[in-house]
Amino acid sequence: MPSKIITKLILREVALPFFFSLGALSLLFLVGKLFTHLEPLLAAGIGLREFLKLNLLMLPIFLYILIPICTMLGILIAFIRLSRDSEMIALFACGIGPSKILFPVVLVSTTAFLVGLVVSGIIVPEAKRQTSRFMDNITEKALMRGLPEKQFFTPLKGLTFFVDKALQGSRKYEGIFIKDARGEAMSYSILAKRGTLSSDVGSGKMALELYDGKLIRVDKNFELADTITFEKYILSLTAPQETGRKRRGQMTTLELYRAANSPDVSAKYRTKYLIEFHKRIGVPFGALLLGLLAAPFGIFFGRSGISAGVCAGLSAFLAYYLAILFGTTLANKNVLTPWLGVWLPNMFFLVIALYSCSLLYKRGPIFR
Repeated sequence: MPSKIITKLILREVALPFFFSLGALSLLFLVGKLFTHLEPLLAAGIGLREFLKLNLLMLPIFLYILIPICTMLGILIAFIRLSRDSEMIALFACGIGPSKILFPVVLVSTTAFLVGLVVSGIIVPEAKRQTSRFMDNITEKALMRGLPEKQFFTPLKGLTFFVDKALQGSRKYEGIFIKDARGEAMSYSILAKRGTLSSDVGSGKMALELYDGKLIRVDKNFELADTITFEKYILSLTAPQETGRKRRGQMTTLELYRAANSPDVSAKYRTKYLIEFHKRIGVPFGALLLGLLAAPFGIFFGRSGISAGVCAGLSAFLAYYLAILFGTTLANKNVLTPWLGVWLPNMFFLVIALYSCSLLYKRGPIFR
């Protein structure tokens, strides 16, 4: 049987489960992410067009993680079906060796790796920037409608309101409690008797003017705390404008590398930039590793049924992802270097993948 026919056969078998799992998992991740933004979305009263735009902006963010797992699932399910229907045994019986069978697997996995590099390095940072801008606009739109009465309201991450009474079209309030944990160093609890929501139409800035209250300030380590009594306090509600320094998640891979090697960056931030830089390359590389691992798994577990094979594959992915998380955690605590924190799990799974492929060469499609 010509190699092109075998390649087309396996690619066709891989395509359906790959795209089906990509669509299903994207929808699942998207719904979960939207729930975290549900309160400001409902408060802003966005229309269908804005809702669809938000979905399109957020969708690329999940591809960073989904490409490796969907590559593994596509190859795994394809080889389970070929093995379960004895087609794999027939290919081996016709003299088709593991090299010709694994060639399309390497082709798919390498393509997924390269696409993952582009997605994680360019598309995901841009999607995060655009999503952040969109959510800032939605939040301001929600705040323009006023604060709800007698319920906790969290329009921004780390910023929660509770007002006892709303007056004059929800622009003036009595009995106000605010929890402001947006800062990295300090969190604030604010109590005020009265407050007024104000906005500057020209600049688009919004603020809450508070009167006759107390501000309790506590640092993140709960080591320092103080209380300030005020007659008037202005709390800015407008998201800060982007400065020269972007967030790590909004940087491209090249920008992360430059930031990590900049002399103006502290050692703490240099470590964080390096970890993110290696993750941008290491996680897409997982598509190549898991793809190589999925083919032998699909053949060896094919006789056990699709459920056993998929469980084995998902367990391998979960172990891989947890190993990456554990390694990056150790790197953040300076137990491991950023390079080792990301690439040590990759090297370990590379050994497992190569060993599984070697078993396929030695024992064929029937695993004893």
